[in-house]
Amino acid sequence: MKLRYLIPTLLIPFAFADEKEHDHKAADKHAEHQEHEIKAPNGGRVLHDVIPHAEFFITKERLVQITFLDEEGKPLADDAATVKAIGGERAKPTKFTFEKTKHGFLSKEKLPEGNLVPIVLMFKDSEGKAAKPIKFNVNMEQCPTCDFLEYACTCDHDDHEGHDHKDHKDE
Repeated sequence: MKLRYLIPTLLIPFAFADEKEHDHKAADKHAEHQEHEIKAPNGGRVLHDVIPHAEFFITKERLVQITFLDEEGKPLADDAATVKAIGGERAKPTKFTFEKTKHGFLSKEKLPEGNLVPIVLMFKDSEGKAAKPIKFNVNMEQCPTCDFLEYACTCDHDDHEGHDHKDHKDE
């Protein structure tokens, strides 16, 4: 056997061994994250991309409510933070303005009509540092497997970004 064929054959097991170790570490990190999952006090969606974490919640009046949370998921006052949001159709977007509340913000504008509304949230912390914008679809349909609306659903299905459950078959 020629040496040029032998070297790749010897290296293949090392490539797969490294990949398996990487997947194992990622699974452990995911499991650790789930153990420390913050529960949303109002039944909304917890935004882990901002510090302090925040809950995104749509009220019965379709107003956007942002509540800052501590590590246990309890409402937390953050007087210096700011939030901006824009949502709805690109041709006619809704720019949200917010009033301060005890634990966050409440929008003056309603979420546009419809069951699937795109939104972009922009946060600044108490030092004025902007966090990466958070973009997602606010899916106002009821989850078929839990008591929450899809945008706030914590079920283990892949349908949180606006896909229709009716297309899924039982596996």
